[in-house]
Amino acid sequence: MSLRIQVLSSGSSGNAALYSAGSTHILIDCGLSARAAVMALRRAGVEPEQLAGIFVTHEHTDHIQGLRVFLRKRKIPLFAAPECHDAEPLAQVEPWHREDLLPGQEVRLGGLCITPFSLPHDAACCFGFVVEAAGIRAVQATDLGQPTALIRERLKGAHCLLLEFNHDVDRLMNGSYPLHVKMRVRGSLGHLSNEQAARLVEESANGETQALYLMHLSRENNIPELALVAARRALGDRKMSIEVTKHLEPVAPWEG
Repeated sequence: MSLRIQVLSSGSSGNAALYSAGSTHILIDCGLSARAAVMALRRAGVEPEQLAGIFVTHEHTDHIQGLRVFLRKRKIPLFAAPECHDAEPLAQVEPWHREDLLPGQEVRLGGLCITPFSLPHDAACCFGFVVEAAGIRAVQATDLGQPTALIRERLKGAHCLLLEFNHDVDRLMNGSYPLHVKMRVRGSLGHLSNEQAARLVEESANGETQALYLMHLSRENNIPELALVAARRALGDRKMSIEVTKHLEPVAPWEG
């Protein structure tokens, strides 16, 4: 049994990533419309009813906007931090079953083991996830304002890294966002710049790392070419698959 990952969408327009091990499938975030989420899953060969669970990183709209309709009449458990379940956006969702996520506490579903860890972000609570199956380990960390010792620890030794490359600092500061929004994005509870993410990759990628996904790129404050340059410079001579994720479009899956 292997671990298969397909990022269905990543960015401020909506976020969703499908993780599979054999017949067990989970979705991390459902920030697409319900209709778009169903279509994306079916293109990936998974019916919505086959999902063993949906895991929420945090309660911001681009991570949960499709949940209310998507979960209607579907017996799919919803996993989130208690603080996110209680926050107004998620409190309005009426899932078949709610499960609380606690940092460091494993959840086992079929062949998948999912472990949340804390990320610094301006949300009620924000999690990254370590997802493991048959000895293969992937780590997803998006929506974080700064690296922490815990994040560095979780990223090390992953076979697949899914890491936020949100913005280029020059494009952000010279762009059209109001100053307070620019400061929020750059702040310790905002989003990672290309340079911050590249340093994390440099520190974390090793001989075990096979794939890197550049996640949550800002449409206005970043371009794929800049993120790729930063990532490739950080990797040096290390060879691995690199994918830049897209807004509202899936990218090539990875299987390890």
